[in-house]
Amino acid sequence: MKKIAVALAVASVAATATVALAGPQAGTGINGSWHDINAAAGYTGDSLGRTCVFCHTPHNARTTDSLVPLWNHKDSTLPVMAPYAWVSPMNKSIGIVADPLIGPSRLCMACHDGSTAVDSHGSAGSFPTGGTKMTASYTDALGKQTNRFITDLTVTHPIGFLWDDAETARNNGQDKAEIITKNHGFIKDASKINPATWITDTDSATRLAAGMTSKKIQDTLYGGYMTCATCHDVHNSVNPGPVAGSGHSYNYFLYAQEEGSAICLSCHVK
Repeated sequence: MKKIAVALAVASVAATATVALAGPQAGTGINGSWHDINAAAGYTGDSLGRTCVFCHTPHNARTTDSLVPLWNHKDSTLPVMAPYAWVSPMNKSIGIVADPLIGPSRLCMACHDGSTAVDSHGSAGSFPTGGTKMTASYTDALGKQTNRFITDLTVTHPIGFLWDDAETARNNGQDKAEIITKNHGFIKDASKINPATWITDTDSATRLAAGMTSKKIQDTLYGGYMTCATCHDVHNSVNPGPVAGSGHSYNYFLYAQEEGSAICLSCHVK
């Protein structure tokens, strides 16, 4: 089913049949996930039940950007966004490029800017095309209403910087590394994380016990740059669900679990 989910579907009879099977659970494919616009309430679904067509098309794709992977969606209406501003003096040498939305981050903003229609299609046999923007919010774990879209990058984790620059700035001249080297995988099993014994070392026994995924950090970088896709698996393919038996329910398309701050500790040593 994952092969169906990731493929650039032309006819989607098979894809439509899998929607009920995939569900919003992590790692079950894009069909039926939160990135399946057909399954999302309030948006105009594709008349042929195609999932991939909201972003991709095998023919007559847009050619406005060399990055675009057979792109079939409108550009973000917010082409310029203020980047994150480093606070720590040690971070000042980590430069964010003029366009912090470099790479796939700009593609994410084609829906997540809160201004561009989520259910818009390209011209490749797409009918109907919608005009609904992402305005919905959700209640987070602290009971706060939080938007599903972003208009200000200054309040999010920094993106648009070279990983090697961050590693050099944070690791050189220190007894213990603060940034994991990019050849490491993401933490595989958050249930093995014990904050009381978490050693600030990339090769600590605790980290090794938690295991690492075959998906490495360097596999998620865009030309060495950190982007939205460095943390998020947009196709809902290899991202993990909550720790079994934890009682938690979430799917943020992350490459590591939330429990024990596994997603944070996959890159940061604290």
